[in-house]
Amino acid sequence: MGDIKELQKVASSLNILYVEDDEDIAKTIISYLSKLFKEVVYAANGKEGLELYQQAQYDIVITDINMPEMSGLEMATKIKEINNKQNIIIISAYSDVKNFVTSIKLGIDGYIIKPTKYAEMNGILYKLSLKIKNSYENNINEEQQKFLMDHIRQKNILLRQYTDVIDKVAIVSKTDLRGKIIYANDFFCDVSGYTQEEVIGKTHSIVRHEDMVKAVYVELWKTIQSGKVWEGTLKNKTKKGESYFVHATIFPIFDDKNNLAEYIGIRFLTTKEEMEKREFKRKVRSSYQEYKKSNNEATKQIKLLKEQLSNQIKNDHMQNDLIDGFKTRLAKASSQIDYYEKRIRKIELEQEKKIESHGKSVHEMADRLKELNKDISKRKELTRDLQEDNETKKQEILKLNNEIIDQRNIIKGLRDTIKNIDEDNEDKNRASLFDKFIKI
Repeated sequence: MGDIKELQKVASSLNILYVEDDEDIAKTIISYLSKLFKEVVYAANGKEGLELYQQAQYDIVITDINMPEMSGLEMATKIKEINNKQNIIIISAYSDVKNFVTSIKLGIDGYIIKPTKYAEMNGILYKLSLKIKNSYENNINEEQQKFLMDHIRQKNILLRQYTDVIDKVAIVSKTDLRGKIIYANDFFCDVSGYTQEEVIGKTHSIVRHEDMVKAVYVELWKTIQSGKVWEGTLKNKTKKGESYFVHATIFPIFDDKNNLAEYIGIRFLTTKEEMEKREFKRKVRSSYQEYKKSNNEATKQIKLLKEQLSNQIKNDHMQNDLIDGFKTRLAKASSQIDYYEKRIRKIELEQEKKIESHGKSVHEMADRLKELNKDISKRKELTRDLQEDNETKKQEILKLNNEIIDQRNIIKGLRDTIKNIDEDNEDKNRASLFDKFIKI
């Protein structure tokens, strides 16, 4: 391992559950670990450590072996039953072979002998933290790859659908860089009258009509060899010598290094029947554009809803903070009420003692008592005011709790809306494309 900075770099986002019954050792280790990790939670024995583990998630558990109520190995065994992938480091003052073997069987990730050597601890923590960080990154990469693969799979399905549609309405062929035909679809063979075997390996001169001037093909080849698309009308002839016209578009195809690899030609017959097929192709393209537009709008709406959801969550946190503030004020008010009640009782006791000890000055003490009673009445009145204020605060807290419940219902509704939008969008896209095919 490198220096302490490297450990801090990989561990700064991780949290630790540290279990140790020796408070002096615990203070030292906690002070050290807190400088490296995001959070260090302390437990004084195995039982307390297990209870804390059941309440939250921890990246690393560090524990002593010999502790009261529940040993470190017993706690580690129960933790492994909850999560067999939990990372655990054992610290012990004894080099006990039996404990060491038990640790290995449990799948303990590190074993440190007391007194703790920080260089040794740093090495174990660095390796374990790096493993955890890499694991998190791999999980994120796997999720991203899964998302991309699903996205590519959907695009491939759409691409196959569009290719199938084009194959049914267009004459499609591919050639190598020398012009040799390497692929021809069934429609090409149906129109030309040639079989696949007769056209593969040949050039398009097999269907070239003698009425076409050579200058057209010279321009065609010059255009596509420069990496540009050529488009125009050609007159061809079938195997039987019959003429037919096509509107052709020739595309150059590039490899992953941006070098010319082959050419693909898509041609549409210009008869009335084939013009109708071309119109169908145009509608397919239009439908696809509408689909992209609808998908973009849905994506924007989902983004907006997610932003609203995020704002609602922030408001939820603010409401919780406000409630905590009211609870603090309520506690202070209750404490103040207790103080006044005790003060009132103390004054009453003092007056009773004074009356007993000054029996000869009854009249004078009576007047004094009246004044004190007035003061007591004022204090009781103040106490009632505080109690009423306390009740008001309780009502406000209840109202805020109800508002939070409403906010959470809104959040739940927003999540359902997002989910429904995704599902409706997908169903709508499929239904829209399918309906258009049916109409045609």
